[in-house]
Amino acid sequence: FSTSQPPSSLCILSLSTPPSSQLLSPACTDTGTNVTKAVGRSVTFQIQSPYGKTAAWSFRNDVILTVKLVDPPEVTFFDDNYKLRLAFSENGSALTIPQLRMDDAGTYTAKISGVKTNFILRVYRELAVPTVTCVAKNCSANSCHYTLHCTASGSGYGEVSYGWSMGERLLSERPTVLVESLPESPLTCVAQNPVSSRNATVISAAALCAGNSCGNIA
Repeated sequence: FSTSQPPSSLCILSLSTPPSSQLLSPACTDTGTNVTKAVGRSVTFQIQSPYGKTAAWSFRNDVILTVKLVDPPEVTFFDDNYKLRLAFSENGSALTIPQLRMDDAGTYTAKISGVKTNFILRVYRELAVPTVTCVAKNCSANSCHYTLHCTASGSGYGEVSYGWSMGERLLSERPTVLVESLPESPLTCVAQNPVSSRNATVISAAALCAGNSCGNIA
């Protein structure tokens, strides 16, 4: 799973600025490209600039390197932590970060001749298989009602959404679902975050709520 949204431009230009110089105005920037990736994956930021120009890359407003867009790219690092982690291609116009970590999230900015291009990177962990528990059981003479709760334990997941289904029928869009003992059909909980989707299937709600969960969750 990965997502990205293209930027929109925001250039504040003086009326006295000659047309040939407007693209180089220090006030000319974009609002940013949003990119979402999973921990352990890679991301590539692509900039557009004429051959031979020099781009200054910053992370969270701190300049980390400059790269001259030639073949091969000429890179000068100001932060040694990035020397072994970053790779350049396409004459230096493409910056790749492999093996993403949670602390790689933030805003990356490429500045060329006063023109800034922003990339807002969000990094999340992929979900673990969710756990289903029986939180309530209410039985009468003829039937039982079971309340099941689904959760993906862990941190760094971002916003997690849940859904319950029985076959093709959607039962709930929340972590908790109330089901009857009859008809006895498998139930599936799907947990999803911005970079992954995982599911757990309950073969028998009655067996789960009786404490016999072994073999009843697939």
